[in-house]
Amino acid sequence: MADWEEIKRLAADFQKVQLSSTSQKLSERNCIEIISWLKDKKLIDLIFTIDGKEFLTPSQLIQDIRNELYVSGGRINLVELAKIIGVDLAHITTHLKDVLKGQKDIHSILGQLIDSSYITKIAGEINEKLSQQGQINISDLTIQYDLSAEFLQQQVVEKHLGKIIHGKQDSSDPRVFFTESFVARCKAKIRGALGGLTRPTPVTSILNHINISEKLFFSLFDQTSMHGTLTSRVVGAQYIPNVYARSQNEWANNFYKQNGYLEYDALARLGISDYKSYVKKQLGGEEIIFLNSCVASKRILERTEADIEECISSKSYLDMQSNLPSVFNDDDIKMILDVTLTKQKQQQTIVIENYVVSKAFLETLSKNFDDVIKEKAKSVVESGRYQQYQTELQMTTSKPQKFEEVEEKLDKREERRKKAAGGKSGGGTQGRETKTKSTKKTSRVKHVDDDHDTEIISEKKQNLEIISSEDVTLGIQKELEEEGLDELILPLTQYLLPQLNEKALEIAAEMYAVTVADRTANRRQTHNELQNKLNALIGDVRLFEKGLKLLPEDLQPQLVKYLLKTLCTDIVTEILNYIAAEQNLNTQTDNFNNDQRVKFANDLPPDFKKPILPLIKTLSGQNIDDFMAAAEESLNACSMIIKKIDKKKDRTIVLNHKHVLLEQLNKCEDLALILHLATLVIFTTATQCMLHASGRHIAAILSFLKQYLSAEQASELTSYHDFVTLMLSGGTEAENAKEKLKEKMSVIKNIANEFKKPGADKS
Repeated sequence: MADWEEIKRLAADFQKVQLSSTSQKLSERNCIEIISWLKDKKLIDLIFTIDGKEFLTPSQLIQDIRNELYVSGGRINLVELAKIIGVDLAHITTHLKDVLKGQKDIHSILGQLIDSSYITKIAGEINEKLSQQGQINISDLTIQYDLSAEFLQQQVVEKHLGKIIHGKQDSSDPRVFFTESFVARCKAKIRGALGGLTRPTPVTSILNHINISEKLFFSLFDQTSMHGTLTSRVVGAQYIPNVYARSQNEWANNFYKQNGYLEYDALARLGISDYKSYVKKQLGGEEIIFLNSCVASKRILERTEADIEECISSKSYLDMQSNLPSVFNDDDIKMILDVTLTKQKQQQTIVIENYVVSKAFLETLSKNFDDVIKEKAKSVVESGRYQQYQTELQMTTSKPQKFEEVEEKLDKREERRKKAAGGKSGGGTQGRETKTKSTKKTSRVKHVDDDHDTEIISEKKQNLEIISSEDVTLGIQKELEEEGLDELILPLTQYLLPQLNEKALEIAAEMYAVTVADRTANRRQTHNELQNKLNALIGDVRLFEKGLKLLPEDLQPQLVKYLLKTLCTDIVTEILNYIAAEQNLNTQTDNFNNDQRVKFANDLPPDFKKPILPLIKTLSGQNIDDFMAAAEESLNACSMIIKKIDKKKDRTIVLNHKHVLLEQLNKCEDLALILHLATLVIFTTATQCMLHASGRHIAAILSFLKQYLSAEQASELTSYHDFVTLMLSGGTEAENAKEKLKEKMSVIKNIANEFKKPGADKS
C-alpha cells in the first residue's frame, strides 16, 4: 500500500509539472545545438531521420525494425525497411547485428530479414506443392521464393522434413524431394512400360511415353525388378528385355557350336554392337581367335593345320577359300595362315592368292622346263648373247672381281686374264676404283660395297632373260587348268620366272665354261696386259703416297701402313700369281697372309726368290719408298719394267679419280660411306692429290681439311661425323642418330659436289 501511495504522489507531481507553464522557452535552433553538443560530447546516442527533423535512439531503431518485420509477415527487404522507418540504410545495416543478436528465429538473407514465422509459412506451402506434384526441386523453389538454394534446403525443407513437409529426400540428388506415393506411381509406370517390351527399345522412347525424367528412371530402374538390362546409364541407352537377350544368346551359342565361328555382321543384325565384349562374355571358356569379319574357334585352326600338313605330305596345294567357310574374307585367311603356318611349314610352302602351295609341287612344275632351259641356254651361248652379257656386266659393276661369281667354273688363269683386261680397258682410274673399294677395311664400308655390287649383279642378271614369261605360262598352263587352278597361272609364272632364269644362267655359265673358256684356259696371261695393270697400280700407290704426305706427320704412318696392307698387297699378289703361272704351279695367292707368302717365295727358284722376299718384307714395314724399290726389282725379275713418271697424266688420273668418287657419292645411300667418300672428294679438290684412307682416319682428315672449309661446312661435316660415331656405337641413341644422318645426307653430298679450292674462282 505504501508503494501504491508513492506512485499516486509521483503521478500528481508529474501532472502538476505538465499543467504548469515554463517561464522560458527554447527555440528549435537552440534545441538542435544542445543536442549536437551532447552528441559531440558523446553524452547521448541518437540517430537522425532522413529529413533531419526527427531522431531515434538505437534501441528504438532496433525495436522499430522488429516491429516492421512482424507487420510485413516475417519477411522484409532492408531497403524497404529503411524507407519505412525513415532512416538511412547505413543505420539499418549498422544495427542489424543488434537486431539478430539473441534472435535465432530471425535470419538475414540476401539483403532481407526473414523470421521463423515466414519460414513456417513457406514450409507449409512447399508441403502443399509437394503433395500436389509428388516431387519438388530446390532449384524450382529458388526461383519461386527468390531465396538462396542453400537456405531453402537447410533452413526450410530439411529442417521441417517429416514435420511440416511430409516427403523423402532423393539419396542420389539431395536437392530433390518426393513423396512415397509419387515414387510408387513412377515405379508402376516403369514396370508397366518395360513389361510390355519384347525387343530392344531406346530409353528416350520409353521416357516419352511414361513422362518420367531420365534421372528418375535410371534411379528407379533397379527397384522395379524387371527382367531385362540397360546397355548403359547415359543418353541413347537401350533397354533389352531378357526374353530378347535369351533368344540372342541361344542363337549365337547354337550357331557357334554348329559352325565353329560367329560372324560380326550377324551379331550386328541381332542388335549387338559391341561384339567383342559380347563374344568374350558368351564364349569366355572357349579358345577363340578374333578375325577381321568373324570370330573362329580352335577347331577351325586345328583343321587348317591338318590340311596344310596334308598339303605338304602329298606335295600338292590347298585352296583356303574352299577349305574355310564362305564368310571368311581375304584378311581372315591371312590372319589364320599367320597363326597356323609355323617357320618349318613356311620353309616348305608358299602362299599365293589364298592358296597354300607346297614347294615340292612347284619343283614338280619346274622339272617340266629342264629341256627348255637347256635349249634356251645353249642358244644364248651360241648366239653370243651370253658373252655380250658378261662384257656389259664387267663394264657396269663397280667390282670386276664380282664377275667370278658368274664364271666360277672357269680356270683361275682365265679369271686373272679377265681382271687384267678390265684394268687395262679402264686405265689407271678403273684399277684404282676397284682397289679403293675392295680394300676398305672398315666393316660398314665393305658391307655397303658388297650390297651395292650384289644389287648390280642381280639387276644385270634380270636384264638377260633366257626364259620368257610366255615360256613359263605355256609350260604350266595345261597342268594347272587340269587341276582347276586357272587363277594361279599368272602369279605362279611371276614366282617361277626368276628362279628358272637363274637356273638357266647357271647352265649357260657351265656351257660357256665348256665351249668358250676351255679354249682359252691354257692361254697364259698376256705379259703386256699384266705389265700395264701393275704400272697403273704402282702409279696409284705413288699418287696416294703424295697425298698422305700432306697430312700431319703423326697420321702419316697409319695411312702408309694402310696403303701397304691394301693396294701394295694387291700388287704383290698379282706378281705372285704371275710367277705361279710361269712356274706352272696350281696355286692362287689371293687369300694368303704374309707368312704364307714368305713360305711360297722360299719354294721359288733363286731368280724369283731373291727379289720377292724383300718385297714381301716391305708389306710389314712403314716405308713406301722401300716397297717401290723392291717392286721394281721384282718386276725386273719378271721381265717387266716400271714406266717413267708422266706428270701430265698424273693430273688426268687425279681428276678421273675425283669424278669416280663423286659418282659413287651421288649414288651412295649408306650413311657412313657418304662421309667417307665426301671427305676423300674434298681432300682431292682442295689439295689436287689423291688419298687412300679407311673410315677410322676420317676424323683426322676432317681436322686437316678445316683450313680449306668454311665454318659452316666444317660444322656440318663434324656434326655428321659425330652422328655416324653415335649410330655405329649401337647405343640407345643409335636410331635417333640414324634419323639425323638421313636429314643431313643431302647437305654432305652438296658440300662435296659444290666444294672448290679456296681461290679457285678468283684464279
